[in-house]
Amino acid sequence: MKMKNVIGVLLSAMMLAACSQPSSNEKQATNSGSDTDHFETLANLPFDGGYPSAETSTTLDDELYFQRATQVYLWALPAVNMYAMKEGLGKTFGEGYNVVSVFEKRLKPNSVITTPNSDVIYALGFADLSKTGPLVLDVPPMLQGLLDDFWHRPLTGPEKPDGTHFLGDIGFPGPDRGKGGKYLIVPEGYEGEVPDGYYLYTSKTNGVFIFQRGFFQSVDDLTPGVKAVEGIKIYPLEGEKKPMDFQHASDVDSYALFSHDFSYYEMLNRLIQSEPLDAVDPYMHGMLAALGISKGKEFAPTAKQKALLDKAAETAWRMAKNIAANFDEEEDGLWWEDRQWVAHAHTELDDFMHTLIDEEYRNRETGYTDVNAKAHMYINHYSISTGMMSSIVGLGAKYGNAYKDSDGNYLMGGNTYLITFPPNMPAKLFWSLTLYDAETASGVDAEGQEYPSLNSMNDLTKNDDGSVTFFIGPENPDNKPNFIKTVPGKGWFSLFRFYGPEKGFFDRTYKVGDFELLKKGE
Repeated sequence: MKMKNVIGVLLSAMMLAACSQPSSNEKQATNSGSDTDHFETLANLPFDGGYPSAETSTTLDDELYFQRATQVYLWALPAVNMYAMKEGLGKTFGEGYNVVSVFEKRLKPNSVITTPNSDVIYALGFADLSKTGPLVLDVPPMLQGLLDDFWHRPLTGPEKPDGTHFLGDIGFPGPDRGKGGKYLIVPEGYEGEVPDGYYLYTSKTNGVFIFQRGFFQSVDDLTPGVKAVEGIKIYPLEGEKKPMDFQHASDVDSYALFSHDFSYYEMLNRLIQSEPLDAVDPYMHGMLAALGISKGKEFAPTAKQKALLDKAAETAWRMAKNIAANFDEEEDGLWWEDRQWVAHAHTELDDFMHTLIDEEYRNRETGYTDVNAKAHMYINHYSISTGMMSSIVGLGAKYGNAYKDSDGNYLMGGNTYLITFPPNMPAKLFWSLTLYDAETASGVDAEGQEYPSLNSMNDLTKNDDGSVTFFIGPENPDNKPNFIKTVPGKGWFSLFRFYGPEKGFFDRTYKVGDFELLKKGE
């Protein structure tokens, strides 16, 4: 083989390997026969007297660029996930600290965003502290929200009696405990005055994500949730205060998803240029610079580099999706050893009150980033705070993902399944079951179905013992109750949500059932 053709062969081999996604059962059967030709080629590129030939040097340079780009894609998922929401919603609904996208009729599949909750009222806003200076949030009662920076790191809030800090949470799990209050958001290093009575939150980036959830007690009357989120007031501590602009978003098509092609790196570059130099993780910022993305410099890759970046994005996206789809194989990845439900964060099975990683996905003992858990989180989800990570009875929320049925096979839209939630669901506020498209992680978009979810506020049919059985599939010819529709030919995954999780969840007396295959699609 001529050396000038090696790089083409290498890239083809990479993409073939990345695109071939066997089922979980097939995966076990084929592991021993993995094709190593690509790695053999790299390991045996010719050197002469310890030095590479010109052809070998070019091949290794291209391979290094590709590998760095792949790792940068995975590392930057939290940031680009955030920036895609900011840009996508901004293009549709407008930009500014006072602009808030309110999903006043709940979230529907026409809003393409990772794992949105269709059973609360969402309100999403974005601010830039470099334009506003210190920013005030006048938060009304009855909210559950959070504040993240643009790398999906929770803002650091007031100190608690135990010496830890509130991280990101506002409302019920935050310092106001759902009673409302005034928050002041400032950049790191701020030395100005803080007015009396304000909760101080500090951001490592200029960009701030303001995420609120409003609750209601009946799906027939969403007014309490809408009123709660539209009660917030956001304005600079000093200077002009613009009137709030609540954009009703439920019936407007919007796209707020990050890409898996070359444009991913263009978006990442826009984020880097919009923020001050980030002192966190200098090695990975050096990887960025090696790709040509650096603060204050033009990002101008060559045609060949664009092609490599495009293939790297496609490959890394598949790698992250593969991590997520098989997260049940991770150590401490399951909620229960005899179920298929996986946790957002690794959790000690013998003690549900103890998550093994923190709000930035670092191991609590070593401080090292759990790279698989973080990739799983931000390829398919967004937003983080202590309320989503900690295990405090009655506060925050707990979530579980299921990618596989009770037999360990991936959930597919052409099949029909049932799943049973035992009685006495351990959720003080509410609980729900939602289905998501395996590719986009947005709500399953099935014809004739307004929401891809059912929740405890719906008129659910219960079994005699108080348990609830859901039926999932592409059609419902027998008119089964508690039915959620899927799309043939498309894989899906599910989340359960327990808002205000109760003791039954944490003492392990309550377990959610698995999806059981009733009928295999043709």
